[in-house]
Amino acid sequence: MHGAACKLAGYRHHASQLCLKHFWFIAMRKEIVAFGKWYDQQIEVRPLATKALTSSVLAALSSVVAQVIRRKASIREVVSFTLQAAPPFSHFWFELLEAKLGPGKAALKTTVDQLLFRPIMIWYCFVFGGFLSGKRWTEAHSEALKKKTVKDNLHRNFAKVVVSSWKVWPAAMWLTHRYIPAQYRSAFTEMLAFFWDVYESLMVSGAERKSEEDEKEQRVAPK
Repeated sequence: MHGAACKLAGYRHHASQLCLKHFWFIAMRKEIVAFGKWYDQQIEVRPLATKALTSSVLAALSSVVAQVIRRKASIREVVSFTLQAAPPFSHFWFELLEAKLGPGKAALKTTVDQLLFRPIMIWYCFVFGGFLSGKRWTEAHSEALKKKTVKDNLHRNFAKVVVSSWKVWPAAMWLTHRYIPAQYRSAFTEMLAFFWDVYESLMVSGAERKSEEDEKEQRVAPK
């Protein structure tokens, strides 16, 4: 009898847990649907402000995630990422592609995007982000400082990041132009950019850390 009572209590506990999970899932689903409707309304009423806020929030979160992975905190970096993403460049870019190339033509739009828009935006992030982080464009008085300038960072990492972006973004942009409605393309690419920004931040910071380690080794190496 005691064993049967324990089993019955166990079944009841399991059933209650399943019910709680079910109710939680329903509640979360309702919240997601409500948020989706609210976001749709904001896209229609305030497209620029909504897209700018979306990109800024996602960029800030990507910086936080990258810093957690690197185990290195920097409020300045979070602010830098947020400000870089604030202008809704992609909104105007998608509108320009539609106006100049017309509907459809996903492959052509993707090609133009990757050869023109993507390198320019990566250059913008390197330059604007470098200035926001306190770096100078160039420094002629010290070899050590030269390696920490915006110009040197571009020289060492810009081509790497562009080539790496071509491994990911062409497929992402083709899917965007092919399947995503026009009013959501900017927001969709910003969601994808969240993961790209984390990767880019880790790659560039890793390259900078390696450069600093090489510099230290050169200073301590016997002459």
